[in-house]
Amino acid sequence: MNFSEYFINNRPLSVFTSLASELNFERNKNYLFDLSYLGSLSVLGERAVEFLQGQVSCDVRKVTDKMIQQGAMCNLKGRVLALFDVVSWHGLQLILANDLLSTTQSSLNKAAMLSRVQLEQTTSYQIYGFYLANAHDLLPENITLPETRLSLGTTAEHCCYSLGNQLYIILVTREEAAAFALPFIDRQQIRGSLAWHQLQLRHKHIEIYPETRGLFLPHRIDLHLSGQLSFDKGCYKGQEIVARTHYRAKLKHGLALFVIETDESLIPGKKVFLPNSDTEIGELIDLCPLAERRHLVAISILHEYPNEVLIESHSKTVVLKPFA
Repeated sequence: MNFSEYFINNRPLSVFTSLASELNFERNKNYLFDLSYLGSLSVLGERAVEFLQGQVSCDVRKVTDKMIQQGAMCNLKGRVLALFDVVSWHGLQLILANDLLSTTQSSLNKAAMLSRVQLEQTTSYQIYGFYLANAHDLLPENITLPETRLSLGTTAEHCCYSLGNQLYIILVTREEAAAFALPFIDRQQIRGSLAWHQLQLRHKHIEIYPETRGLFLPHRIDLHLSGQLSFDKGCYKGQEIVARTHYRAKLKHGLALFVIETDESLIPGKKVFLPNSDTEIGELIDLCPLAERRHLVAISILHEYPNEVLIESHSKTVVLKPFA
């Protein structure tokens, strides 16, 4: 089917209809989402769990054939390099954006060789998102939707796990993908990855981009509130900085959602300032268009912030309208 692309930084997100239609969901209808911007990094070897446990922020020992974990990989300075889901299906898989696969693999490779673990990018699966609004509407065939957040259900051909908020990730083998999506295509209940991104962002599920890789501390993007940081699992890269921030620092910033109107380009990673001042009060973390000139933005900002700010490289200030 025909599609176009919307770019956030340099990441292409698919759009199947006009922007207005793409971001509009009919009440009581379920939707399938093309998530071709996501890929999978397989972690192979008998010591795969032990290896990942020392590299990522979540407790990999809690990953089972019935439960996933969400985590982050940080650098030695404690800044986030990637966000991903850790899934046990046909081996251990890291599900993350395609444009971060190679750099994530490269960052892990040296330690992997010492641990006798192999890292391989796999193209065996097509990845979809699913939004459940109505249990009596069109549902994915031959898949039981898990009832609790992070729970996982699998068959030989499918893997499905819950993100909460009626959102699910589904991995389908390439051989089954076309038939799997066809009922949703026929009923025009399929959307691209931009629409999925908006649904995710509404719940503060932000993305890391190649351009923002290594910029943000986990607490600046509320990972300590999302369950993506484990504070009792032991050491991992960047853990000392993350723990010090959690237990000793007074957190001055938090992740907040706003609706803003602007004609100027929005680029995640840009700083946010007080108007008519060089005083930095936050960072633009992520965004998604809502309509012409209107955008949903996630900003890591001081807990006490003004209602008008200047975004780095912009010529005009924007009014921050809290997203409800």
